[in-house]
Amino acid sequence: MDSNAVSWSLEMPIPMEVGIVCQDMDKMLDFYVGILGFTLVGDATALAENSTKLGGTPHGFRIIRLRTPYGEMVKLVQPLKEAPKPRPFSPWSMMQPGYAYLTFIVSNMKEVVQRLQEKGVKTLSSGPVESRPGVFAYFSVDPENNFVEFTEYPDIASYRPDLYKK
Repeated sequence: MDSNAVSWSLEMPIPMEVGIVCQDMDKMLDFYVGILGFTLVGDATALAENSTKLGGTPHGFRIIRLRTPYGEMVKLVQPLKEAPKPRPFSPWSMMQPGYAYLTFIVSNMKEVVQRLQEKGVKTLSSGPVESRPGVFAYFSVDPENNFVEFTEYPDIASYRPDLYKK
């Protein structure tokens, strides 16, 4: 099949949302709201009956919705009765099949790095790394060792011409 051919597509009225299953909601809120500056926009509970039908948990879950400064949503989800078991940590983000990580495109990399360092956030990079000419990336982890990447492009319009028409 031609990789450019699209025979069918999702009809998405809003941008994709990302969910993160949590062990400690308070620590995760401190990171995403207190350090990264996301906005709390919703806090709900799914009862056991609906959670079971969804294939979530047999006991229900709490879900908190956060808005990034650009407007995307990150959902923090915590089972109500039994916390999920932590996965073994590896500092190699690209060596874990099926593992997803968050990437935030920023325009203030130096400030981001300084803030993360000031707040004692665990990082995997000693500083921003020039991954391609003019493109800088920086990896850290949230309180539950989920990888969080920050990337800065010299010309965001060239990277995402679909969003920035010249």
